[in-house]
Amino acid sequence: MNSIVKENKMVSPYFLFYLMHSTQTGIVILSFQSNIIKGAGHNAWLSVLAVGLMMHVLFLMMLYILKHSSAGDLLSFHRDVFGKVFGGMLNLIMASYFSILSLYTFYTYIDVLQIWVFDGIPSWEFSLLFSFLIYYIVSGGFRVVTAIAYWGVVIPSFLLFSLLYLFNYVEFSYLAPIFKSGWKEYFISAKEAAPLYIGFETVLIFFPFIKNREKSSKWGHLGLLYSTFVYTVISLITFLFFTQEKLKNLAWPTLTMIKIMQFPFLERFEFIFIFTWLLVIMPVICIYLWSAIRSIKWTVPKVKSTYLLVGLLAIFHIVNSEFVDIRYGQLFAKLVHYCGLVFLFGYVPFLFLIAVVRKRMNKKEH
Repeated sequence: MNSIVKENKMVSPYFLFYLMHSTQTGIVILSFQSNIIKGAGHNAWLSVLAVGLMMHVLFLMMLYILKHSSAGDLLSFHRDVFGKVFGGMLNLIMASYFSILSLYTFYTYIDVLQIWVFDGIPSWEFSLLFSFLIYYIVSGGFRVVTAIAYWGVVIPSFLLFSLLYLFNYVEFSYLAPIFKSGWKEYFISAKEAAPLYIGFETVLIFFPFIKNREKSSKWGHLGLLYSTFVYTVISLITFLFFTQEKLKNLAWPTLTMIKIMQFPFLERFEFIFIFTWLLVIMPVICIYLWSAIRSIKWTVPKVKSTYLLVGLLAIFHIVNSEFVDIRYGQLFAKLVHYCGLVFLFGYVPFLFLIAVVRKRMNKKEH
């Protein structure tokens, strides 16, 4: 893989762990349990584990695609295979995809703040405040975005230890009997669990910014393993805590569990959890947004990155200010999940097959 990225803009290989995990651990971790039980019920944690392990296969496909691109990213692969015009169109579609994912994370976190903490503050005020923060991070470049991803993994990881408190209230009989569901039920739960792992496809854009890329893949796999571990553990604790009927009616199961925690010096622990979670969703928003801007800038070099960033943040602000009805949020979630699944399980394998065919054709020519 050839790279045109200057070394002073690159980051060390081990940061790939934080970049991969941070993009997969967004706002969805607060609500996913109510969806995954639709098929296998309390055995759905097995589907979460299986889908997480499946992501390693997709990651290997992505690495193969990147290895056979001229500049080590998906943007150059599009141009190599589909030409300058059609490849450029695909790059702009990718930019739209990443922008939508970034906006969805932004939109949903503001929704959580209004529901759980500040119900009297309008969305546009949160949007304006966070837009300045996002602008500062993304305009600083990829190294700044990576630093935020690092702290967005390290600091909130300590919150996971708070889940140990919940073991005082768990009921292990809720999981019995294990393996009682059929393949159809596990598949339904797997379909609902797959959106949990959306996000690491940004590696197709930022991989040229990783030093010693040929030896850095292990850190990517470790990041995927850690995401799988986190989601599986949270699923198990949730299923031990709630009955299926109760869980079906909860919009934010993780926050509902956290809400029961009370300490002599702190009564509303979920407030601390929600505010700290800003460190988790901020890297997600910024990595997606940075990937979208790079995709456009790489395709249309004359456009200034600053103008793109300001323009996208203005769109984010308008959407958060005007489209506040709950049905917009539901429609938004369906759009993001559908696009993410099509990209991961459709487009990535398709590009992988193209890369394999191109390699074999090149061997025959030589």
